[in-house]
Amino acid sequence: MSVKKRIHSILFIAGFIYLTTCFSIAHAIENGKTVKAQVQVVLDKLPIEKQEELKDFEKMVDRYMNDYEWVEEDDVPPIEISVQIYLEKQPTSIEERYTCTILVTGTDIRYYDKRAVFPFQPGDQIEHGGTFHPLSGLIDFYVYLAIANEIDKLGYLEGTKYFDMAKAVMEQGKFTRYNTGWDRRDDLIQQIYSENYKKFREMKDYFFYATSILPEDKKEARKYMAKAIEMLQAVMDKEHDLEAGKKFIDAHHMTVINLFKDTANTKPIKTLQYLDFDRSKLYDEYLY
Repeated sequence: MSVKKRIHSILFIAGFIYLTTCFSIAHAIENGKTVKAQVQVVLDKLPIEKQEELKDFEKMVDRYMNDYEWVEEDDVPPIEISVQIYLEKQPTSIEERYTCTILVTGTDIRYYDKRAVFPFQPGDQIEHGGTFHPLSGLIDFYVYLAIANEIDKLGYLEGTKYFDMAKAVMEQGKFTRYNTGWDRRDDLIQQIYSENYKKFREMKDYFFYATSILPEDKKEARKYMAKAIEMLQAVMDKEHDLEAGKKFIDAHHMTVINLFKDTANTKPIKTLQYLDFDRSKLYDEYLY
């Protein structure tokens, strides 16, 4: 090969490596955004002129949620959530102020909050890491709760750091001028830090360890999942209206059914039937 051809070959390979590296970096950056949020902002209850002023509000919230790295740990699977925000104008002669209802849902969580107030002027932006803002604080609070619940699935109480972050946001929110609703969010944090909720989180460690070894080791998975359902019953017996427990059952009852149907041990299915009476007929199909 001539020197000229060899140089061309080297340049081609170097260029290929450069482009591949750039693509890999861009791909890594894109994949680094662990939280994947579907955002919807509903303005229907606002006057027409306010709807026009806030036409880019949804894009702003979408960027705030999806263009930020919320999770510090590596190798965390994508956390997919849905966020719906309903705005209404709050009458005031002092500033532009809005009341807000927010609904945050994930694979097995649901947070509904209709007691939020924040100021907002056309052209305002919300940013991470700046002075506390009632709107960004509201979003941060529920995103950290959603993250904590998902990361709890990866190991024993692994989500604690993110529950702590949500608590820190709540502590800020309580002492601002726009503290409407933060007392209720404080109540939610108190529930999360209760002993019974800790047992609920410990239950999830057993449950998701069981799912992690399926389908390779069904025998071991059944042992851990049976223990998880036993723990879930203890939690729900103590707190019948625990929303987190109800949503957990809504999302995962078929996983339990499929693992224990046609086996000698149907106790976990019977336990779910006891806890989830509205689906009693469904459980009957696999018990009798």
